[in-house]
Amino acid sequence: MNKLNGIEFGKRLEKAMKDAKLTNTEITNSLNLNKNAIGNYKNGQIPNAAIIVELSNFLGISIDYLLTGKNPKDLTLEEKNLIELYRNTNDIGQPLTIKHAKDIQQALPRSDQTQEQKSLNSQIG
Repeated sequence: MNKLNGIEFGKRLEKAMKDAKLTNTEITNSLNLNKNAIGNYKNGQIPNAAIIVELSNFLGISIDYLLTGKNPKDLTLEEKNLIELYRNTNDIGQPLTIKHAKDIQQALPRSDQTQEQKSLNSQIG
């Protein structure tokens, strides 16, 4: 097992912040961290697990990416936009967004799902 590299962690954090167009102060204030915390993390100090979770959620990146540089799945721009829309709505809008997406999926299945269904129907009937 590879040892977690604090310098690489700091580089990934800095890149994620740049991509999100966020400053140290914005993250520090939003997550209620010590004023020097983000600078320390960028310079190789690895935060505790709870802060890593908060950082990854706030920056919209996976914990796996932050710790190892690997993404479980690379998302398309459209998928990232959909996630951003979901996250930027309120507690009422989020369940409605999920319901609407499920309704669309049932009404307009992907082409590979349509082929699977045709295959199943031919075997049944």
